[in-house]
Amino acid sequence: MRLNKRLIATFMMILTGNALALTPTAAQINQFKNLPKAQQEALARQYGVDLGSMTGNSGTSTTVEQAPVLEPISTPLLQSKPQPSTEENKSNGTPWFGYDVLSGGNMDFTVVDNLPVPLDYQMGPGDTINLQMFGKTSQNVFLQIDRDGTINLPELGPLAVSGQTFEQLRNQVAEVIKQKMIGVDVSVTMGAMGAMRTMQVYIVGEVNNPGAYNVNGLTTITQALVASGGIKESGSLRHIQLKRQGKVVADFDLYDLLLKGDTAKDIRLSSGDTLFIPVRNNSVTITGQIARPAVYEYKGKTTITELLGIAGGAKPQAYLSQVSVRRTNGEGVQQYTLDLSTAYGRLFAIENGDEIRLDAVVSSLKNAIAVRGEVARQGALNFTPGMRVSDAIGSIEEGLKSSSDLNYALLVREINQNRDIEVYQISLLDALTEPSSRDNLVLKEKDQLFVFDNGLAQEYWFGSYANAKAKGAQGGMSKEREAIDTQTGAVVIKREATELNLADVNTISDAAEQRKASRETLLEPIIDRLKEQASFGVPAQLIEVSGAVKFPGIYPLAKNTKIGSLLAAAGGLSENAYLMSAELSRRSIQQGTASIDRVNFSLKDAISGKYPVQLQPMDNLIVKTQPGWQEGMVVELQGEFIFPGRYTFQRGETLKDVIERAGGFTEFAYTDGAVLSRERLKRQEAERLKYINAQLKQEISNMSLRRQGSTSTTDPAQAIAIVEQLENVEPVGRLVIDLDKAITGNKQANLMLEKGDKLFVPALNPVVSIVGEVQFASHHTFDPKLTVDDYIVSAGGTKRQADTDRVYIVKANGSVEMPNNSFWFSRNYQPLEPGDTIIVPINTDYLDGLSTLSTATQILYQIGVAWSAVKD
Repeated sequence: MRLNKRLIATFMMILTGNALALTPTAAQINQFKNLPKAQQEALARQYGVDLGSMTGNSGTSTTVEQAPVLEPISTPLLQSKPQPSTEENKSNGTPWFGYDVLSGGNMDFTVVDNLPVPLDYQMGPGDTINLQMFGKTSQNVFLQIDRDGTINLPELGPLAVSGQTFEQLRNQVAEVIKQKMIGVDVSVTMGAMGAMRTMQVYIVGEVNNPGAYNVNGLTTITQALVASGGIKESGSLRHIQLKRQGKVVADFDLYDLLLKGDTAKDIRLSSGDTLFIPVRNNSVTITGQIARPAVYEYKGKTTITELLGIAGGAKPQAYLSQVSVRRTNGEGVQQYTLDLSTAYGRLFAIENGDEIRLDAVVSSLKNAIAVRGEVARQGALNFTPGMRVSDAIGSIEEGLKSSSDLNYALLVREINQNRDIEVYQISLLDALTEPSSRDNLVLKEKDQLFVFDNGLAQEYWFGSYANAKAKGAQGGMSKEREAIDTQTGAVVIKREATELNLADVNTISDAAEQRKASRETLLEPIIDRLKEQASFGVPAQLIEVSGAVKFPGIYPLAKNTKIGSLLAAAGGLSENAYLMSAELSRRSIQQGTASIDRVNFSLKDAISGKYPVQLQPMDNLIVKTQPGWQEGMVVELQGEFIFPGRYTFQRGETLKDVIERAGGFTEFAYTDGAVLSRERLKRQEAERLKYINAQLKQEISNMSLRRQGSTSTTDPAQAIAIVEQLENVEPVGRLVIDLDKAITGNKQANLMLEKGDKLFVPALNPVVSIVGEVQFASHHTFDPKLTVDDYIVSAGGTKRQADTDRVYIVKANGSVEMPNNSFWFSRNYQPLEPGDTIIVPINTDYLDGLSTLSTATQILYQIGVAWSAVKD
């Protein structure tokens, strides 16, 4: 960059400072020669330097300087050249049309040296031609037209050529040489671009860089405008005037070039010409559904149809029957709405400042119906009068997916201008297999068909029809393994190696979940629309189904709904449905008071049509469950039974009944240690644990507030952490029973079985366990002669923090007893039995005593220190 600047400064001094007699030094010339040839030529052209004189090249040919395509006479104009703002119109953000094409500057115009010279190019002083003579004499010379319009032919003298076209000059020179130089033929060509003459033109008016420019003889109107920086947005593109000797010789319309590609009027400039850009007088804005939304300039009287042609035409979605024209003039703002389908609308004349907008047509479908859901091809279909459901779907194999529900589909139809709808329920199976059936409804325009999912896994059942190789667990494991049942404490032998790991009969299938999701997705917008169109006296066309159906809920009340079709909408009856009786709840208003009426009827007769039931909006159909129907009524017997295992039972059976079915007890059974775990109690126990957990946390928080001023060493956070462990405690749901009385038929002891019960009868285990605050927690052989104190002594005695007044016994059957160890009072309790557990709890008052003693010691110490200070 520095070298270029230094060379430019040197050339400027050479061109403008002849009086100083400055010449470039040898070092500067060498630096200039090291530049690329293109850069040397550009510098030489820019400053009018003879490149041959700088590089030292010489020859027989005459070297001429290169004429720039466009060179400003006054360079400061270019330094402050503003770029035209063609992005947005200040009024409404619409771009101006055509100005961006001319937004390039003179540095953006690429000079091409080998352009062919047109035959009609007018020759003038400064142009150079190349003569190649061959034959008797061979010679190659460059001849330049003098100021008087002549060239000097070698050995022939001057020849007047100014004002002729290049074609005329070529013919004249060839004819003269052939006549006067016998045996010599000649070829006349134009020199390089730089061999053309340089002339001065003026570009004025509404342009970004007005001024005088040096151009070559081939420069046209558009080339000059582009290279000079373009036209301002206030300038006219359709009245570009070329003035020559004070007269307008051309009125150039740039729209011919932009819209048609016509360059016939883009003529070449001559020396002294002036390009004048007048102010734009007529413009109009067109937006909306048009090919090229923009601000356009128009000439003379122009109709809106002609303007649409200039803007590229309207888009297919344009609504031509209502075209908005907003006109602002001296009378104010006027609004016109044109119908371009009429002659008046098409011939409407536009005026300066008009704002035209073409809006889109309504997006709603016309002459069409729609098919949604589980069909092969969703979307809109062409409607033809007389179409039926079978025409819209086709066939089951080609029109529906394999996952389509053939028993339940809906037809939604608009019934008025408010777009209120009514719903029809159909069976696609009947509509497609029996074209004459009532389910094959006649369709109307804008009808919409909704097809639901049947829940089948399409990829599996209708995909590759092949299963991957099943891989089981590694062999070699034991067929049986022992596991502890957390509810009964029984050691259960499980055959997990061969037991199928499949969902039980009470688990909801994936197909049912899919059918439920399909109904929710497709029915939600229909139900919302029916709710919205409800009003006073016109209830929403909805009905609710509950009870023993597969998908209870709210459904659209179709025009042709009956009890059977309503049950089909709800997925059908469940296996526990009661057909002899059903209930229909209905709201009624009498004398301004609402009440609920109930209708009982035979569901079987209503389905068969023997006694049809008329359904009304907002009805609630309740399908009852069969009396005594129970699912999952299973009890599990563990331990010392002749035939342990899982047994189904019916409601009303007792412990005695199921024990008899299991063959009774084995000879090793210890019935006093029987454990009964019940699911209902387990749930209650879980809720109690949550309540106790919350209660303990609250008490710990209150205690921490009371002890803020004390020196207690108890950390509330540690206590909270211990309490939170209760959340991980598994509820057992254990019920204390007297199995010996139960098998004798005692009404109180012989409990009625419940769903999920587990009964565990252990083998006789003559062991007594001692746990808690003893020196060594251990298990001891049962001895009826030993007392509670004897067993505690055998465990090493109690610890210092043991609470000996609260020792208790957990019996083998789960009951809890307190031993008779009071000096003043005595209580009756059963003696120890095999399987009992003696528990010695911790004395919490002992821990509080330690903290109290520690606090008292600190107080006494501080008093002693204070007393010593006072005494001293």
